[in-house]
Amino acid sequence: MQEIPEHITPQRSLGERIALGTVWIMGARMLVRMLGLINTLILARLLVPEDFGLVAIGITLMQLLQNISDIGVRQTVIRFQTASESMIDTVFTLSVLRGGVVMLVMLALVPFAPALFDDDRTAAVVLAISITPFILGLKNPKFYELERQLDFTRTFQLDAAVKVISVAVSIFIAVTFRTYWAIIIGIIAGALTETALSYFFRSYRPRLSFAAIREVFGFSGWVAAVSFITALNNKLDVLIMPKLTGPAATGAFYIGHQIADIPTEEIAAPMARAVYPGLSELQEKQGEMNKTFLQGIEVLAAIGLPAALGCALVAADLVAILLGQNWLAVIPVFQIYAPAAGLVMLFMSLEGFAMARDRTHLIVWREVAYFCVRTPLLIWAASAYGLIGAIWATAIGATFNSCMSLLVYQKVSGRPFWCPIWQIRRTVFACSMMTLWFIMFRPLIPFWPDLPVIIRLAADVMLGGVVYCATHFLIWRLSGQPNGVEQQIRRYVTGFLANRKQA
Repeated sequence: MQEIPEHITPQRSLGERIALGTVWIMGARMLVRMLGLINTLILARLLVPEDFGLVAIGITLMQLLQNISDIGVRQTVIRFQTASESMIDTVFTLSVLRGGVVMLVMLALVPFAPALFDDDRTAAVVLAISITPFILGLKNPKFYELERQLDFTRTFQLDAAVKVISVAVSIFIAVTFRTYWAIIIGIIAGALTETALSYFFRSYRPRLSFAAIREVFGFSGWVAAVSFITALNNKLDVLIMPKLTGPAATGAFYIGHQIADIPTEEIAAPMARAVYPGLSELQEKQGEMNKTFLQGIEVLAAIGLPAALGCALVAADLVAILLGQNWLAVIPVFQIYAPAAGLVMLFMSLEGFAMARDRTHLIVWREVAYFCVRTPLLIWAASAYGLIGAIWATAIGATFNSCMSLLVYQKVSGRPFWCPIWQIRRTVFACSMMTLWFIMFRPLIPFWPDLPVIIRLAADVMLGGVVYCATHFLIWRLSGQPNGVEQQIRRYVTGFLANRKQA
C-alpha cells in the first residue's frame, strides 16, 4: 500500500493553518452529531426505551474506564516533533496494554453486572462491548502525525467514515432483527473501521516494544493523571446528585449542564485540539508560542463568551422552546452556571500550552485543587439547598478553576497572570454592554413580554448580537484598530466579498 504524501501549504501562516484545522474539526463534529441524531431517531422507532437504557450501561462503563485510563497517545505523538520509530512503537505498546486492561476489567465485572444493574441481560452487554477498547488500542499512533502537521482533512474523513459505517450497521441490524444488539454491533463496527483506516491513511507497522518507555512515560504519565482526575471531576457529580437531591433535580442538573456546555464542546474543544499541534510546532520559540496561545484565547472569548452569557440572559425563553414547560427547573442552571462555564471555556487550550512546554504536571495540580474544592462544596450545598445549591457549587467551582488557570498560565509562560484578561478586554466590555441592554433597556419596551416566545427569542438573539458586535468594533476602532480578532474578521469578510464580486 502506498503512503499518502504529507502536505502542508507553505503559504499559509500558523494562525491560518490553526483556523483551517478548527474548521475541519468542527465540521467533523457537526457531521458526526447529525448522523448520530439520525441514527437515534431511526432506532427509536425500531427499538424501545428499555433497549437504549440497557446498552447505555455498557457504554457508560466503557467510557468511564477509557477516560480514567487515557495515556495521551495523540498528545504524546504530537508533542515530540521528531518521534523515532522506537518511540512510536512504545506508544503503541502502551495503547495496546491499556486497551487490554480496560477489556479485562470489564470482563471481570461481567458476573457482577446483573446484580449491580438489576438486569440479567447486562452481563452479555458488558461482555460484548468489552472488546471495543482493545480494538481501539490497536489504532496506529502514526496517524496522529497528520495532526502534528495541522492536516485535519484525514481526521475529518476518518471520523465521517467511522460514523457512517457505525450508523449503517446499526440501522441494518435493527431493521432486520429489531434487537438492541444493533447498537452494540454498530459500536464495534465503528471501532474496527477507525483502527483499519488509521493504517490506511498512515502506512506503518508498529511493533511491541518498550525501548523508549522512560522518555514516553515521562510525558504520558502526567497526561494519564490529568485524564484520571478530569474524568472524576466530570462524572462524579451525576453519581452523587441522585442520593442528595432526587432523580428529578438530577435530571434538570444534568440536562442543563449538557446544554450550557455546548459552547465549550462545539467551539472551544475543536479549537483547543487544533491549537495544540501549532503550539508544539513552536516549542523552540517561546515568545511566539505565548502569542499564539493568547490569540487563541482572544478568538475563543470573542465567540464563546457572548454565547455563554447569552444563554443566561435568555434562559427562560430558551428552555421553553428547547425543553418545554416541564423543564423549568433547568432555567437557573443556565442563569447561574452558563457564565461560569464560559470562563472555563477560555482555558480549554491551556492543557495543550502546558504540554507543549513540558509543564503538564501543573494541569494535574490544577485539577486536583479543583476536585478538592468543588466536590465537598457540591456535596454540602446539594445536601443543604438542593438543586439551587448544587448549581451554585458548580458555578463557584468553575470560577475557581478559571482562577487556577490564570496561575497555571503565569507558571507556564513566565508572564503576569492578568495577560489573558487584558487580551480579551474588548470582548469583556462588549459583553458588559450586551448585558446592560438586556437588564436595563430591553425591559423598557412595553410590548416585548407579549411577543410569541419564538419571535421574542429570535429578536433577543439578533439585538443582543448587534449590541455586542457594534460595541466590539467601536472599541476596536477607538483603540487604533490593533491586530486582533476584529482585524481577522474584517480581512475574511473583505476577501469573501471580493471573491463574490469577481464571481
